[in-house]
Amino acid sequence: MLVATMLQAAAGDRIALVVGNSNYRKVPKLINPANDAADMATSLGRLGYSVRHLADLDYNHFRQALIEFGNAAKTADKAVIFFAGHGVEMDGKNWLIPVDAEIKSEIDVYAEAINLETLIDISVMPKIIGLVVLDACRNDPFETTKVAAAGRALSSRPSKAAAPVSGTPRSPTPFAADTRGLAPVEVSDNVLVAFAAAAGTTASDGAGRNSPYSGSLLRHVETPQLEINYLFRIVHDEVWKETGTQEPAIYGTLPKGDIYLNGEAAIASSDGGADAEQLAWEFVRSTNEIATLRRFAQQFPASAHTAEIDRRIAQLQTAETNAWKIVERQKSLAAYRAYLDLYPFGEHVESARVALASLEKSAKPGQATGQIDMPGPPPASYQLASAETTTGNSEAVEKAWDVLKESRDKSVVGRFAERYPSSRHNRLPPGSDLALRPVNSTELMLQSAHDRDVNACFDGDSGACARSIKKYPDYVQLQFQLCRSKGNPKGCMINAVTEARRRGLLVSAYTRSEEEKVRNREYRRVVARVNQNVGNVVSGVVSNVVGNVVSNAVSTAVSNAASSAASRAASQAASAAAGRAASAAASSAASSAASRSASSAASSAASRAASTAASNAASRVTIPSDIRLKEDITALGWTDTGLRLYRYRYKGDARFYVGVMAQEVARQTPAAVSSGVDGFLRVDYGLLGLDFLTDRDWMRRQLRSSID
Repeated sequence: MLVATMLQAAAGDRIALVVGNSNYRKVPKLINPANDAADMATSLGRLGYSVRHLADLDYNHFRQALIEFGNAAKTADKAVIFFAGHGVEMDGKNWLIPVDAEIKSEIDVYAEAINLETLIDISVMPKIIGLVVLDACRNDPFETTKVAAAGRALSSRPSKAAAPVSGTPRSPTPFAADTRGLAPVEVSDNVLVAFAAAAGTTASDGAGRNSPYSGSLLRHVETPQLEINYLFRIVHDEVWKETGTQEPAIYGTLPKGDIYLNGEAAIASSDGGADAEQLAWEFVRSTNEIATLRRFAQQFPASAHTAEIDRRIAQLQTAETNAWKIVERQKSLAAYRAYLDLYPFGEHVESARVALASLEKSAKPGQATGQIDMPGPPPASYQLASAETTTGNSEAVEKAWDVLKESRDKSVVGRFAERYPSSRHNRLPPGSDLALRPVNSTELMLQSAHDRDVNACFDGDSGACARSIKKYPDYVQLQFQLCRSKGNPKGCMINAVTEARRRGLLVSAYTRSEEEKVRNREYRRVVARVNQNVGNVVSGVVSNVVGNVVSNAVSTAVSNAASSAASRAASQAASAAAGRAASAAASSAASSAASRSASSAASSAASRAASTAASNAASRVTIPSDIRLKEDITALGWTDTGLRLYRYRYKGDARFYVGVMAQEVARQTPAAVSSGVDGFLRVDYGLLGLDFLTDRDWMRRQLRSSID
């Protein structure tokens, strides 16, 4: 029994989901996927993997298999997903086709097919490696339908194949204009995605028992101590030699340490402490935040830099003490502002902010504040830094991150995230498409897996879909399944996908098709444009210029939306990208103002569309968080990202709110702050990953959190 338990535990650390779809119901069947999957399941089983082997999965059973595997992957060391069957790139995204899929146009894939990004999201979870192998881009099975979608037929337009990451460099593989391969992907976090054929090209199903790709992989996957990169290089060369046209590719970058499917990784016997210390020091030495310096000393007590850190902390404390003495003598606007600028992480920051808010409240309009000569932190006198540290030791990276992640110095955190991005550890650099994605639908899929209504929805119950949508409004797949359960009535899927795009819920995190690049760039532009132009609402109080400002700003965007099909992005701008919302009173006022403006300038039909768009825009306008608009300010604590939270009232409003100060946000995340036409600063809480709440709602949330 002990031996059996040990073997079971070892298998639990290495898991595999193997799917072979051959018997398609609506498109031509494939011969080899069933064989490829069966043989791969046998091989992985011999290697000690706990294998779930499934054949001819329809959509719902495919979804359920991914839920089960996703939950297991959270505690696994290695996880492999192998899929053989039909797979295509449609609407700029990669899709795996269940056997029951009936795709009459490109828009139908959202309800009928499985997005490759779901498999990648799951593969991020394991500790050592997540591997997705797709022998799935054999052809476009729906090409013969010739159904137009968005002005294009399903047959693919020709494009240049992307150069594969691995293998011997060769000229681009030729392919016919009526074939479609997969779009390239971009992954990190010890994830590899292996395509049987390079992006933009198709793979052969083969004439023997296995496809050329699966056959080569099966010949070598059980070779002992064959490092995984070399395994796929061998497969690449064999497939190229056998077919003369098909060139496999892998996407992703693994760390320097060797990783094996058959064999244990050559993990260093040390805990990576030396690498972690060197890596963390490169970033820590650039900060003036005493708390981060102390965390380094605590994490690495035997470090050669301990004496330097002690001296640096003493320097910073002395300088700040002297600066605060000046502040206490003068107690002026200029003194408090200078202190906050020079010592944003100082001991007296909270007191300075409260005092500054009080002085600004009583200051006369246009009153000059002057300048003050205040000494800043002295320059550091560390020994010369070594060359930039690089490490492939993921354990060392995470040990260094443990020192840095609590830092309020965003330049330190940002530079680390740029070099070592990680979805697994919520470490995403600015501009990352993962950071752009407001909702992870894979997480929602796992969270709602035991909900009876959700499961009934995917079984085709339209009533259950409607109930599920109310419970999980951001789980867009439920809306798509509602259309599917109703037989895809005309316009249902198009409207559902359009609405999901408008809300920013279909941002591709990994896909790198040209269509998705364009969409994501446009989404960023829309966010920036709306944050700049829409909104002059102060919680429940509408200022004396809000009617004109909101009416003009929204009606301009809406009139464009009403007049031109090309301005669908403007409609998306107004609602999807503007972040989280102002109060219902402000929304109503803004909506009414914009509706009146639009009504006078457009036809009745355009007016109705304008009013709807204006309402959507007004409910999501950026929130004024300028300290000059507030009073009765009390500091509450810190957010996870190092911003101070405050309880306050807006002048003229008796209600209390919990939020941030725009002046502080501007120092750390400038992109989240914009200036209104009235001169006050506004914060996009959505870009900060925060909610703008009343004090009552904030207290309720804290209570629920403590109970949980």
